[in-house]
Amino acid sequence: MKVQWLTIFLCLWVISEHANAQNVRHKLLISMHPLDPFIITEQGEVQSGFVVDIFEELERINGRKHSVQISSFARGIKMLEKGSKVIQARYRQTTVYHRAHLIVAQTPARLERFKWVGPFLFDGPVLYQRSKDTREFNSLEEIKQNEATCITQHRVRDTELYTQHQIPFHETQSQERAIQLLLQPKSRFDCTMLSVMNTREVLNSAGHSLSHLKAMNIKLPAHGLYMAFSLDTPDNIVTQWQNAFDQLDQNDKRLEIIQRYAPFYTLELEAQLRESAQIELQITTKNK
Repeated sequence: MKVQWLTIFLCLWVISEHANAQNVRHKLLISMHPLDPFIITEQGEVQSGFVVDIFEELERINGRKHSVQISSFARGIKMLEKGSKVIQARYRQTTVYHRAHLIVAQTPARLERFKWVGPFLFDGPVLYQRSKDTREFNSLEEIKQNEATCITQHRVRDTELYTQHQIPFHETQSQERAIQLLLQPKSRFDCTMLSVMNTREVLNSAGHSLSHLKAMNIKLPAHGLYMAFSLDTPDNIVTQWQNAFDQLDQNDKRLEIIQRYAPFYTLELEAQLRESAQIELQITTKNK
């Protein structure tokens, strides 16, 4: 009799667990930060940009539209690190909101903190100083020895390089603001990084021309730009997005979209940047 009751109990438990599983819905909260020409916004609304166009193609392949929240990059990363949000509603209905952010540079420090879809493209940083600054810097070590202070946007990839090489730096809310502070009269800052893919756009937004800056003779590692998911996002969701991306990439649609906004981004340039990014990740993995 005890065995029979135990069997009935186990059956009821399995049925209950199955019902609970059926009452769990998985949704995706997607955020992105304004970054011309990657993501172009007007009055807080997404308008265009090659990352936006690629993202919309991925939605089309997946057969589903998503609402997108505009946020700062720092907040987007913070939400990814916070992870999924679980909402328990009435009638035992549970909704799990997983998080993703467009776009995030895949760096050695971030590699194991998120799940990744892409790469959408590769980008490379260039370190600049004021054009009137007569000093010459040929390595990050020389910047450190001269006690130069760099300025950068809050929580972006640049901060990892500065920290790694013990270069003093100050963070501000945007790269445009960093340029303005670097180029202000009697500035206490000596350098900042700009990305190859949007140097012109950032300078225009900051109200300066490239003639106000000069590039240092320092070669820095490139990085891949990805759609990053919070680490607790189920693998099947990430795989679905990666499969859609692979399908888009195989048809050469990805490169075609990028070149509408950045004609200089060729297969040859991408190959060079990709190699630089892979070398950096390999070195970091080997040293762990």
